[in-house]
Amino acid sequence: MTDEELKEKLREIARAGALAAARHLSPSLRPIVEAYNAGEINLAEARERVAEVFAANEPRIDLIVKTQRRMAQSLGQIVAGSTPGQLRRYPAWRLVRGGTRMVPRADWQRRWIAAGSESGWQGACRDDFVALKSSPIWAALGQGAGGFRDAIGNPFPPFAFGSGMTWERVSRGECAALGLVEEDADNG
Repeated sequence: MTDEELKEKLREIARAGALAAARHLSPSLRPIVEAYNAGEINLAEARERVAEVFAANEPRIDLIVKTQRRMAQSLGQIVAGSTPGQLRRYPAWRLVRGGTRMVPRADWQRRWIAAGSESGWQGACRDDFVALKSSPIWAALGQGAGGFRDAIGNPFPPFAFGSGMTWERVSRGECAALGLVEEDADNG
């Protein structure tokens, strides 16, 4: 698949998601989303109309755009990290702070414990923010296990609005040392 084909596929997915979401929108937003999805207005015009409806301020719009960008980046990480070779060499993710925050959240340990408890710690470490790529802990984090109401619902970063948390890959050797996988004799 070429880059352009991939971009078009992502646009189709976004349009389908927007159409599904439009069913739950207020009557004042529905026509804007429908016009954008039909190609009747461009993104700038849609943003302008939405801003008028909500009298939205720039920080809120920026949060939405940044969140969408992080979601796209994480999906790219998933695709790139899901090849057989990558899964063998790097079978897990580590949850890390991906940027600076004026006031970083202090609740990630509680979130991790709640998500781990909900998922039975399947494929996840209790003492480190490391879990296999296939672990249900990622979905539990995204669903707000433990009652975290700012969760977005993604099984990938960002798990919560404005969190700044992201993933880094974890090597097979480190995963073996943590007891998540067996050491590969061929790749030592």
